[in-house]
This record gives sequence, structure tokens and C-alpha cells, in this order.
Amino acid sequence: MYKRKNFRFFLLGLTGIILGATSCSTPEFTPTDTTPAASKLFTSGGVIPSDFKWSSVRTLDIRVVVNDKYNGKYFYKVELFDNDPKLGTAANLLGAGQAKKGQDFVDKVTVPVGLQYVYLRETSPVGIASVSMVAIKDVNSVTVSKSGDTGSFRASALRGESANSMAGVAAAYSIADNAPVVVPNTAIAISGNSNITVESNKAYVVKASDNFIGEINANNGTSGVKIYIQGTWKNRNFTLNLGGNNAIIVTSGGTLDLVNVIQNTGGAFANYGTAIFETLNTSNETLYTNYGTLNAKSATFANGSFTNYGTASIDNLTSTTGSTKIRNEGTLQVKDASLTNATLETVCHTTIDNLTTTNATINVAEKSLLGIKKLVAGGTKINLASSAILDVWVSANFTSNKNYMTGTGTESAVARLKKVDVNNQWEAITYSGNLEIACSDHTPNGQWSTYYIVSRPAALVAYEKSTVKIASTNCNAGGNNDSGSGTTPTDQTITEVNLGTYSYSFEDNWPETGDYDLNDFVVDMNVSKFQNSSNKTVKVALKAKLRSVGATKRMSGAIQLDGIASGNVKSVTYSRQDLVGNNLKLGSNGVESGQTNAVVTIVDDAHKAFGVADTRLISTQNGNYNPLDLTITIEFNTPVENFTYNALNVFVVLTSETSASGRSEVHLVGFKATDKISKSIYEGAKGKLLSLTDPYKSINNEPWGLALPVSFVSPPESKNIKDVYPKFQDWALSGGLKNTDWYLSR
Repeated sequence: MYKRKNFRFFLLGLTGIILGATSCSTPEFTPTDTTPAASKLFTSGGVIPSDFKWSSVRTLDIRVVVNDKYNGKYFYKVELFDNDPKLGTAANLLGAGQAKKGQDFVDKVTVPVGLQYVYLRETSPVGIASVSMVAIKDVNSVTVSKSGDTGSFRASALRGESANSMAGVAAAYSIADNAPVVVPNTAIAISGNSNITVESNKAYVVKASDNFIGEINANNGTSGVKIYIQGTWKNRNFTLNLGGNNAIIVTSGGTLDLVNVIQNTGGAFANYGTAIFETLNTSNETLYTNYGTLNAKSATFANGSFTNYGTASIDNLTSTTGSTKIRNEGTLQVKDASLTNATLETVCHTTIDNLTTTNATINVAEKSLLGIKKLVAGGTKINLASSAILDVWVSANFTSNKNYMTGTGTESAVARLKKVDVNNQWEAITYSGNLEIACSDHTPNGQWSTYYIVSRPAALVAYEKSTVKIASTNCNAGGNNDSGSGTTPTDQTITEVNLGTYSYSFEDNWPETGDYDLNDFVVDMNVSKFQNSSNKTVKVALKAKLRSVGATKRMSGAIQLDGIASGNVKSVTYSRQDLVGNNLKLGSNGVESGQTNAVVTIVDDAHKAFGVADTRLISTQNGNYNPLDLTITIEFNTPVENFTYNALNVFVVLTSETSASGRSEVHLVGFKATDKISKSIYEGAKGKLLSLTDPYKSINNEPWGLALPVSFVSPPESKNIKDVYPKFQDWALSGGLKNTDWYLSR
């Protein structure tokens, strides 16, 4: 509290006083020093922008169009939070209501200035809740609906794409379809254990009735060579190097069992029978294609590609090049896979025990499934087409930022993720598009820490509560069931909405500045609003907690409900009726008499409310007094639309400085005084102590009060707020652009 100097009230009309007149005229304020006052907030210098509103919150207009699956028969519940209410631990409700087809949820919500996302939770008529994030940075209004750009990835494009996309491979052998293999009559038969050296543009064959255990030298500068395996070629000590532009083809009855097959530029391998390898290597625009059964302990694809139409099992699969494409249109099982810069396309059922990716791309085609036991991804893009399924049944770790998982089709895809850990990476994973993420164990976001983004129309549901029905196919291991199927739908209504707690902290010395400890009157205010089926407010319960009176002046605390006429208040119920009604006279409906806007009282006398007769300092942060709990319940005659914290114009009345013609009120910057304010105080101090544009900003643009979206711990007595909250000064001098959450760092 700062003791006021140079403040005098003068009664006009000296003649009237001499004559003993009993009437009083409007009090004036006349500073003895006409020089504009120096700043007492930033005594070492610094200019506060003149347009700064000193607000830590802003108002957002929002409309939510629910994706109604019941044709308007039932209500969905709509809730808006400042953090993820499903995964996070400290989500504050911003607004809520109900919606259905033909009745959108429309509301105004008050959000912290620096908040970048609002979390939308929709609860369906069968009780399943989904959460998504709505970007609100730099916008004042937003409409949320199911529609949106779903991208260009299509399963049909995957299925119709030519597997033989490399010109060099085409020159060696065509594998565009599963046509019967025709062995030329001119093919040279090989058998036994001989060592064969091939010649360019010739064909060789191990016939169906033969076994070959020898070696073939194909890396000798030849090209256009084709080696057919109708019988069996088995040599567990030999690695076949095909050289460039040569091909080996295993027919439907053939078996190839070697240590390794290596290919150079334009080489090709196609298996229609059985192929068994210790290792498998491609390089320089080579292509491996499997139509039959392939088993390999390890496979390395570099600048080449592998396509599977049959059944393939690989223990260890590696790729390190961006031109590599690994594509499965059959059944592919891999124990350990590492993909760097490569592309994995799963057009049919694919399972991988352990998958590590770096800057890779994964495409899951329509109605197919990619199952992964453990995923470790960095800088990876995962695209899921309509009705595609990604199933991570143990854990997914995102080890860097800029991972993306997108539903790219016109119908929803599903990502079933048992556990997600983002390793504290900022914006590690962004979920977007037509995608439902079923996950209950996920690294949570903080209000100011965005580790993941769920961008509409993507939505997050509980792991066991997926709502997308995907029919079973040969490529998706049973599809996906709608967990709400068979449940009887009912209205999901909401009548009480608790908007959380704000703190209001005031200086008492208006129109002169004080010591800026902002503890002269400190009150927490929790708002619950009660709504009808049209989301209009019929009643509010204001739960006040008076925490500090760091002033030696008599003062009252009150709230003007901006935009709500006194006559629209049906009744006001005060939990402590003994603390109101004396200094601020109340009408029969419980609001202050003689006011255009409804004004309700917090306490008539802040000191007496604590049970003390004098005006000692009451600073509950030091524990000498317990906070005082009060509840004010207000019922309306006509329901109020879009009731938010912005309707609460909390202020302090300096009752010791009130006369019959006006009173001294302290409001927040940008808020208007009540009808009972003494206007002459402002007129007398304007341009000298007070701003020319706002009576509740000083000539140096300083405030007399702050509203904060937390239970604020005000500074100790006589401690300037800038010295207690180190980020406060940057916030103020930047006009609110920097350190918007300054009040969290003491």
C-alpha cells in the first residue's frame, strides 16, 4: 500500500458554505504538481506502449460443427480446454455445451494470450470421447468441422503403380505382372557341380528335374543374361554377383538357396518359387521381386528396391538411400528393420517387430495393415489411406521433431498406438487428416509445452475406444471394430460449466500510483455457469476467495457484469449476507441500486470481512489470516449468451473517499467504471496522472490492477512486482508480446 500525497477534495461554492448550505457538489481532484508524474513501476526507465491493454487473456469466438452420425436425434457434448484433458494433468475448461446436426456449438471463450491451441473434446451419444487440437494463434474466431484437405496419397495409386519403375530393370526383365514364366527353348541347361561363366544375351536354366550345386560367374562384364531356376540350385557357400543388367528368375516349382545375391546397375531378381538367402543386397537401380516364398536372414537395399507379392520373411532389413522403395502387396514379416531416407509401402499385411526410421516415408494403403511391435522414428512421414490401419502394439518413440502421421484418404484411417513417448522433443509428432488415434498412454502436452499436435479432423480416443469401423480383408488381419457399436445412444448434455479460477490484484491509490506490490486487494474468482439446452447461461455461481488486503484504507470489492442489465437479474444469493448491503446498497433482486449494468458485491468492507475492526494489513500469503471464501449466485430472467470471464468487471471501491455525488473506483485497464463513479476525479487528473484515453492507465500507461488466469501469488508488502516476477518487465515493455506467461515464473 502506498500513502497518497497531493490528493485533495474541494467542495465548490464557497458562498454556499458561508451561508451554511447543506448540499454537496461533485468532488474534484487537483494535483498540486501539474508536471506529468514519473513512472513508479519502472523507475530505471523503459516505455510502456500506449496501446497495451495489460491483459493476459483474450476472447475467442468459436463454432464447432459436430460430425453427427445420428442425424440430429441426440446431443453431443462439446468441451474446450487449454490443455489435453485426456493425456494432460492440468487442463482448464474454457467453455462447454451441447451440439448436434442443425445446432452447432457457438461460444466465446477467454484464453491466455500466449495459448496456441485449444483442445476440443467431443463426447458422442454412445459416450466415447475424442480429443483434437484447434490452432488459435493470430486468429480471433474459428470454425471447427470435420472437413479439411485430406492430402493426395491414395491406395489405388499404390496398387496401380508399376512395380517395374526403373528403366534399367525393364531392360533386363519385366515383372510388371504375375504372368507365367516362359523359359526360352534356347536356354542352356546347367546341372551338377560345374562352374558356369555366362555370356551376354544368353539364357541359362536349371531344369525342373535337375539339382545344381555349382557356381555361376555373371559379374564378368556381360549384360542381357537371364538365369532360370526350374529345379533346385543350392550352394550355401556361394554368393551370386549378377553384375549389371542381368537377371535371375525362380519359377513356381524352383528353389534357390544361396548365401547371397548381389546386383549392380539394372539387375533384377524375380522369385515365383522358393528363395532362401543368408543375405540379400541391391544397389544402383536394381529391383528384387518376390511372388513366391522368400526367406532371408538379412537384406540391404541401397539405390534399389524390393517388391513382395508373395510371402516374405526377413530377419534384418536395412536401407540407407532415398531412392529405395520397399513395397509389400503380399505378406511381409520382418524382425528388425532400419530405414534411412527410404520409402516403405504396405499395400497388404505387413508386420515388423522393431522398426527404426530416420527421414523415411511410410505409406499404408487402403484397407491394409502395418503392424509394428516397437517403432523408433525420427523425421518420418507416415501416410495412411482410407480405412488403413497402423498398429503399434508395444511402443512408439519419436526421437526428433517433425514426424508426421496423416490420414490422407476421404475415409478415416486408424492408428492404434499402445504407448507413445516423444522424448521431450518439441512438436515431435503431428497427427492430421482423416485419422483416428487410439492411444491412452502418450507423453502429455503442457499448457505451454507442445510435444504433439492433433490437428482436425484428426482426433484422439482411448486405446480401447476406437470408433472407426473397417471391414476385414485379407490385408488387415480383421480390420477395426467400432467400440460404440451396439450401445444405445443418449443425449450427452452439460448443464454446469466450471471455467476455472482467475486472480484479480489491485493497487488502491488511484488516481496516483502506488508501490506496485499489487496486493492491496487480491481475490480469486472461480466461475461456474449453468446452461440450458441452447447453451445459454441461466445462472452463474461466483466462488470468491479473498486472499489479501494490503491497504490501510476502507474499501469494498464488487463486480460489474458488463453487458448484463440490472433488470435482467432475477435474484442474487450471497453466502455471507452479513458482509454485504451496507456500503453498497442492494435492491430487492440483490444487485446494487441505481446501476445500469448489474453490480454485485464481494464484500462491503474488506477489513471487517476478516473480522478486524481496524485497517491493518492482511496479507494471507504470509499465513497470518486464512483466505475468506464467499459464493455469489446470480440467476437471470432472460438467459445470457456467451458468458465468459470477460463479463466480470471486478473492481474496488475506496469507500473512505466516497461522497454523495460520486465515489472512487479502481478498475482494470480497458474496463469502464460504474454509473456511480466520480467523473471529476478523472477529469482533474487526466493528462497529469492519468492517461488521456483510459482512466485506469497512468500517464505512463501503468495499470492499477491485473487479472490473471491462475491463482496468482502477489508480491510481499512494498515489493515491486517487477522485482518479484523477473519476466514481468519484458512482458510489459513489449506490450504483451514477450513472456506472455510471466506470472508462472517467480
